[in-house]
Amino acid sequence: MDTARTKIATRTARWLSMGGLGLHFQALEECGSAARRVAKEISDLVAGYPATATDSTIFGRLADSSGLAGAVDSVENEVDAELGSARGKLEGVERALDKVRQNVRTAEVAGGADA
Repeated sequence: MDTARTKIATRTARWLSMGGLGLHFQALEECGSAARRVAKEISDLVAGYPATATDSTIFGRLADSSGLAGAVDSVENEVDAELGSARGKLEGVERALDKVRQNVRTAEVAGGADA
C-alpha cells in the first residue's frame, strides 16, 4: 500500500514540476468563463419572464379560457423560478472555481513556488 502511495506521490511531484498546474489553472478559468457566459445567457432569457398576465380572450370563446390563461401564467412563473435557480447555481459554480484557483495559488506561494 505504501509503495502505491509513494509511486503516486512521485508521479504527482514530477507532473507538478513540469508545470502541470498551469494547465489546471487554465481549465479552471475556462470552466469559470463558461459558467459566467451561460449564466449571462440565462439572465438575458429570464428578462422576459414571467410575462404579464395572460389575457384569456386570446383563447377565443372556450368554456374555461380563464383557467387556461391561469395555467399559462403558472407555467411562466415556474419557468422563471427554474431559470433563476439555474442562473444562481451557475454563478455559484463560477465563484467556487475562482475560490479553488485562489486557494491553489495561495498554497503554491506558501509552499515556495512562484504563483
